[in-house]
Amino acid sequence: MRDSDALPSALAGPQSRRRLTSVTFRVAAHDAVADPVRYRWDADTEILSASIVDRRGGGSVATTVELEGTDGSWVTLELRAGRLCGMEVAVWPPVKARSILTPPAATQAGHATLPPALVGSALSDVEVDTMLAAESDRLERTFHLRVGTPRRSRAVRVGRDILLELDDADQLAGLWLLNVPPVPLHS
Repeated sequence: MRDSDALPSALAGPQSRRRLTSVTFRVAAHDAVADPVRYRWDADTEILSASIVDRRGGGSVATTVELEGTDGSWVTLELRAGRLCGMEVAVWPPVKARSILTPPAATQAGHATLPPALVGSALSDVEVDTMLAAESDRLERTFHLRVGTPRRSRAVRVGRDILLELDDADQLAGLWLLNVPPVPLHS
């Protein structure tokens, strides 16, 4: 989510980039109620932004993980102090509409963080070259973004309406966006 406080800080100065073919997350489990998620559609571009309300307060987006699909699709994950705090689907992969799309049951709830080696002070952005695929329910209220090839994974609730799918090696395998508001009509 690019808010007015985060954008200038996130774009200020030269940034180091690292190109990867996958990204690993650690999960700090918690029993607290999952943080709310705020969605926002850009009516002109159909960019979908989601931010997880961060009760820690303060700070701006310090690290981005840019998932770059082989088809030109582009999803940005945003982190504050190493913790996932939002995402933006800037260029959608082709979205397959399903009559029913049921998200997996979350096996745990927690905060997703990058390993410390990727969050060092010299690193600002990570680019992941991967395959992205998307599907939605008929009403486009539930979206599933698959990252990489299909594989066995577990769902982790990182926000009330966002699930991360992590494979056996804790690499990102997908994202579920739940209760997404309708795309606004063009005026």
